[in-house]
Amino acid sequence: MREAFIFLGMLLLCSTSYAGLFKIVNRTGTCVLACDSLETEVNSNLPSADQSNYLRGMANASVSSQKGLGASYGSNIDYLEVGFTGAIGADLGSNSTSDLIGGNVDYNQIRGIGVGGAVSLGLKGDLFGSSIGPLDMKRTAFYGYFMSLDAPTTDGLDGDSTSMGFHLRYKLIGGGGAGLGVFDWGGIDITTGIERAAMSIKFVKGITETVTSNGATASFNGTATVGADITTYTIPLEISTNFRLFYVASIFGGLGMDLSFGKAKSVASLTGDISVTGGGTGVASLDLGSEESPSLFAMRAFTGIQFNLTALKAFILLNKGIANDSLGLALGIRLAF
Repeated sequence: MREAFIFLGMLLLCSTSYAGLFKIVNRTGTCVLACDSLETEVNSNLPSADQSNYLRGMANASVSSQKGLGASYGSNIDYLEVGFTGAIGADLGSNSTSDLIGGNVDYNQIRGIGVGGAVSLGLKGDLFGSSIGPLDMKRTAFYGYFMSLDAPTTDGLDGDSTSMGFHLRYKLIGGGGAGLGVFDWGGIDITTGIERAAMSIKFVKGITETVTSNGATASFNGTATVGADITTYTIPLEISTNFRLFYVASIFGGLGMDLSFGKAKSVASLTGDISVTGGGTGVASLDLGSEESPSLFAMRAFTGIQFNLTALKAFILLNKGIANDSLGLALGIRLAF
């Protein structure tokens, strides 16, 4: 159960001035004061969230979860590549990257999380001819990816995600080497395309709380369902380079700009009644807002390392937002021919 709480905490944002997800409205009589304490107690069992940022964080995390699923950054494609990649995106909120590296993350401060996975295929452009319009096919590579994931229900947590996209990479400047495979520069590439991410996630938790305050006892016994349905579309524009050392490892990095659209819609429902001694009444509600979009325009930096075991390539890729708190991490393996 603890793991489910941690994961749900990663889905939702904590604001320093949040009022909480659980609210008691239409108060009368003894509920007016006693229900303040009940609200506080129930919210202490739910992730700290604020409707103004929860859905935006989920949408931005969804965009970050697509990075690394398609185009390959660690090497230059010769003919074709096939591979599998898993990725996770997050809106870190008030956590810093150093907190993450040091293991001092406050999960309730993370605004949102997205999950992606894909089987990918990359093809060298000159397989389709010498040129297409202004594009020199010897300098061009095409990448496509797709995967749908359906997670099993665990401790009330249920979700699924679908990732798909297409990338076009063009080599602006050719690279070169120092000989004997000691050092090889891969040149400068520019990459664009379109990425689509869809994720649905919800968490169901039973809540039973009773508090006594100001001479009245207030109780709630019910079930809360918290989650989101997210669909995002992104047009990336990236410039990158890579360096290979002794044929064994490649270091790569670059800058990216994302133009993103889509929606994150809240999933929020509450069953159960408020009971108050002394004739008080109140109505329980769960407020996550309605819908939000990802940041329309965002810049990021990315870096990673790839290990080259003849045709097998294994890599790790880190993306970090420059103007926002997004973070993406991808791990993958590919066969290059």
